[in-house]
Amino acid sequence: MNLKEGDKIQFEECVSRIRFKPLEVDTDAVYKRLRDRIETSRQRIGVSPIWKYTSVAACIALLCVSSFLIWNITESKPLSYLETTALAGSKAYILLPDSTEVWLNSDSWIRYPESFDDGNRSIELIGEAFFKVTKDQHRPFRVNMDGMSVEVLGTEFNVSAHKKSAAIQTTLLEGSVALYKKNNKSSTPDWVLIPGEQAVYNRDNGDIEVHPVQTSFYVSWATGDYVFENSTFGQIIQTLEHSFNVKFHLKDRSLKETCLTARFTHNESLDEILSILQISMKYEYMIKNKDVFIK
Repeated sequence: MNLKEGDKIQFEECVSRIRFKPLEVDTDAVYKRLRDRIETSRQRIGVSPIWKYTSVAACIALLCVSSFLIWNITESKPLSYLETTALAGSKAYILLPDSTEVWLNSDSWIRYPESFDDGNRSIELIGEAFFKVTKDQHRPFRVNMDGMSVEVLGTEFNVSAHKKSAAIQTTLLEGSVALYKKNNKSSTPDWVLIPGEQAVYNRDNGDIEVHPVQTSFYVSWATGDYVFENSTFGQIIQTLEHSFNVKFHLKDRSLKETCLTARFTHNESLDEILSILQISMKYEYMIKNKDVFIK
């Protein structure tokens, strides 16, 4: 800007008359206001004490629940047991947790765990049962009875251990069976059966007698197969009594000595079996409830 000489002098005089008043600043007050503003901002973006305590409590609760679940999984639980009873005149079929099959005869009882552990497979029996045991080399299968026990790895056998009987009969079809008396706490069995043998344990004196038998006589009640080879009629009716829970009455007791050979493998009824045997024996029979009369 070009000013005339007179104007320039006048401008300088005006400027020289202006006086600026110094700004008075309270630095302590400014600093206090700034610090209060910062603290207020921190409180707004921070976590309230209530939420802090709630978070801590939630963490503790989660830790407790996790610990309980881990303990619940790793802690060994007591075994739960199941029981099955076959009432008089009836039979029962049981599939055990290891897929072992059990046929429970009339007036018999079995107790077994809901699941077998890693060590062994043990069950309890009163009465008679036929077993088809699933093979397991690492877990022996044991049947515990009053007076003795039977141990196998995998086989087919029949056990009769009624409370009222002084004898326990063990009949082996396949494999091998180890017999242990009640007072035998060792790993060495008192006897080992081979197929076709039957062991009779006397509860009164503790003796074991072993002899060969026709196994079909002792397992036909469960399998439904009746194989009689040169068998006496007395042996046949004894098998039929056992299988069908009946009682035979013979007017002529000499009939017991008559020998017969017959095979029934299609689950024939008692009436059907007696009708076929009647052709050779020339007898008359009548079935009345649980009694069979032959003359």
